[in-house]
Amino acid sequence: MRRLLLGLLCAVTATGSFAQSEPKLIRLATLEWPPFTGLLLPKEGVSTYIATTVAKAAGFRLLSASFEWTKAVENGEKSASFDGYFPEYYSKEREAACHLSQSLGSSVLGIATLKRNPIKWANVSDLQAYRLGVVEGYLNGDALDTAIKEKRQPVEPGPSDGANIAKLRAGQIRAIVVDKNVLDYTLYKLKDNNTVSFNPRPLARLTLHICFKRTSTGLAMRDAFDAALAKTDLVKLETDYFQQMFSQQ
Repeated sequence: MRRLLLGLLCAVTATGSFAQSEPKLIRLATLEWPPFTGLLLPKEGVSTYIATTVAKAAGFRLLSASFEWTKAVENGEKSASFDGYFPEYYSKEREAACHLSQSLGSSVLGIATLKRNPIKWANVSDLQAYRLGVVEGYLNGDALDTAIKEKRQPVEPGPSDGANIAKLRAGQIRAIVVDKNVLDYTLYKLKDNNTVSFNPRPLARLTLHICFKRTSTGLAMRDAFDAALAKTDLVKLETDYFQQMFSQQ
């Protein structure tokens, strides 16, 4: 009997110790946005890989679920099932709406057209002569977003970059706003290196962040995440990721 009680006590102690060592969860909403995020990508995308690595260093386990972008933002901000969402571009509005992490990386936004039907522009105002394909809910750089908000820039919203790229390749729209890495990766997967051109003049260079809920819990998570992020070599993580991804193609 004494041996049995001792065994039970050891089991309870071990179980309690294991429970205490289990990392807390960070639950984030996201979207299909290759190569940054995507369920079929290695480690679910470079942004997910970086966020997961940093979260682990901070003592958390990161779990994510994918939605269309507007739904991802809604879930990240309002659903009790999530602590936030990512990857989000920096803006003053976002900074006021949530606890933004430090940068996980960056995004170069520009204009893509068919090579056989390019457009010329020097200033954002020149783009008002064209209807641009944009993704609903995405930021497009301050200058262009202001022009869109003030109804000076015609746009045609779409549900995703993939849908807009398909529309462009089919000749259904003259130009789209897209991240260069997203365009390059999509065309690479389509084995298309001849039809689409990315204008070398960028619209904006935006940083990518996690948007934690604007609560005390969200603030604590953000602060712990940022402390670990400050000790992380992001360039190495990103370089290693892309080397691994393209070696598996």
